[in-house]
Amino acid sequence: MFFSELSSIAAAAKTFQSLLRNTRGMKRSLLLELQKNFNLVHLFLDNESKVTSVINKLDVRAYEEAVRSEFDFKSIKRGKLSPRIIANIKQLQPYAGWTTEQLFENVYLKIHQLKNINEIDPGNEKYRIGIRLKNLHKMMLLLIKHVKS
Repeated sequence: MFFSELSSIAAAAKTFQSLLRNTRGMKRSLLLELQKNFNLVHLFLDNESKVTSVINKLDVRAYEEAVRSEFDFKSIKRGKLSPRIIANIKQLQPYAGWTTEQLFENVYLKIHQLKNINEIDPGNEKYRIGIRLKNLHKMMLLLIKHVKS
């Protein structure tokens, strides 16, 4: 249920549309960048032959600008990740109680990690890039569900 709710690009687009409604400035930039990255990963999730291209296209500029400008992530969503959102999903249990800023930071750290692996040692199978990309997708989905709640 958790992962199927935004399983189609159409459903994700509708969710982002509602999140973007009446937003401006840095908040809008961050949500648009998240949407772009989410859509990119989602489209190529099951096509590991495209992983290198997907990772190269992931964007982090809006997030980095938000951090530099000391953007208040609480303006996107106040409060912490509710345990009920991730009930019965053992893999996501450690994130219960995380703030919006912590969730954004985690997503972007995972993107940076993928970019570094892709640049330094892309052919090394021990890094399981495909699985890392799937985990990034799950974290983005978690962040979206938190912001939407």
